[in-house]
Amino acid sequence: MLAIALDAAEWSLVERWARDGTLPHLARLLEQGTHGRLASTAGWLAGTPWPSFYTGRYPPDHGFLFHLQWRPDRMRHERPSHDWLPLTPFYRRFGQFGRRVIAIDVPITYPAGGAFDGIEVTSWSTHDKIAPTVSRPPHVMAWINREFGTEPITIESGGLQAVRPLLRLRDELVRSADREAALCEALMQRERWDFFLIALGGAHRGGHKLWDRTSVEGRMSPDEAAEYDRALRDVYVACDATVGRIVRAAGPDVITLVFALHGMWQSTSRYDLLPEMLERVLTDRRESLAAMEPKHRLLRRLRSVVPLEWRTSVKQRLPERLQDVLSRFWRGVDARDWSRTRAFWLMGDLQALVQINLRGRERQGIVEPGHEYDTLRERVADGLLTFRDADSGERLVQAIGRGDTLYPEARSTVGLPDLVVRWNDTPCVTHRAIVSPRYGTIDWPSPGHPLDGRSGHHGPDGWLIAAGGPFPAGAELRDLSIFDLNATIHALLDVPRPPEMIGEPPRELRREALR
Repeated sequence: MLAIALDAAEWSLVERWARDGTLPHLARLLEQGTHGRLASTAGWLAGTPWPSFYTGRYPPDHGFLFHLQWRPDRMRHERPSHDWLPLTPFYRRFGQFGRRVIAIDVPITYPAGGAFDGIEVTSWSTHDKIAPTVSRPPHVMAWINREFGTEPITIESGGLQAVRPLLRLRDELVRSADREAALCEALMQRERWDFFLIALGGAHRGGHKLWDRTSVEGRMSPDEAAEYDRALRDVYVACDATVGRIVRAAGPDVITLVFALHGMWQSTSRYDLLPEMLERVLTDRRESLAAMEPKHRLLRRLRSVVPLEWRTSVKQRLPERLQDVLSRFWRGVDARDWSRTRAFWLMGDLQALVQINLRGRERQGIVEPGHEYDTLRERVADGLLTFRDADSGERLVQAIGRGDTLYPEARSTVGLPDLVVRWNDTPCVTHRAIVSPRYGTIDWPSPGHPLDGRSGHHGPDGWLIAAGGPFPAGAELRDLSIFDLNATIHALLDVPRPPEMIGEPPRELRREALR
């Protein structure tokens, strides 16, 4: 079985460009096989689809939310690691059942340890990197760096950028797809495998930074604008060519899965306004405390003076530990007077995450469990729901989920925040200001542009194209989830699943797969 993830590739673009001949290799797989949409966890928690897929468990059960995650026992955000947040991808068990695995760049995975029948490469050409670039066995990484070069995709540059750096990013992503294809071809020629899994990161990074012109800072010439408008399409074309090369190298009689665990669309993120919104709700004021207190004004001014792009450039040159220190400083997430902080926002990038400083859970918690906790949580939720667009009057928040009820079938609530704020579907760049009858007006700092420089952001659904084996040509699969995809892989490779994994193979395939 060959599984190729086009990480965060948007189905509407894949379908359109496959139909019009822009993506011929994906078009051929569509003709030869079966396709369908995949329900994902991204609609509520954008950082969770990959660990949900590869553990076969709900977000409260695996606990991963973001690359820097809140630790109530330490009262700060830390990079997840296996010692306090264990995450083990399903394919690392396959050797126990006689299945040799090659896994390349599966996002949000820790470096593997222990015995493993096959090859695994972590964080070489991924958009999301939570660990250093390593391989198992270790000598494979030295061979890759020598033959194919070091990290084709580096850390994302935050904030708005001029058009020329964004076009250079396009070129980097096109080259990365070519290098990923060459690596897969070489591994398939050198190695025996039963399950080959690779995630291509170009569509993910390109979707964030090349979705539309609102990512661009400053003027563009007509030629630059026309070239930029084609940039994301160029990345998808390169990924399509890579799919074709990998499928050819895999040879005949291979079941091929091409998929994305979530999509991409125009950014709806108002995440960067959450600190101001939450502050006003908690203090019941119509203006920001930062506007009144000199200490807050000075720190906020310092953060605003240093552009996001510069911050990223500096961080890329530092060890991970120092990168995380700078991330916490620039976002100002952990520098709080906990004796006075009743609720606070958590790090994220799309949905807004709010935590109550709860006594008995947070080490320095001050809010009593029970009535005080419930009252404060409802007050915060009600307050955030009052904010609207200053011009259209449209509500900013589509829904607010309570962390303990988002996944009622989950076995635990590890790491889920008390409130998850899902924004409405209107693009965020339409705002001039937002306003609340209770809490006043907050200006949108960069009208016509996203605050984080990402014109595209995570969509709620994934998709699957499956060809070969039991998958008939031209059929459509319905009512599938990313957990069902995990179950399908296990069933077709005849590998038993642990009892804690959820999901089922599609009804249409269950009889054939089990046979």
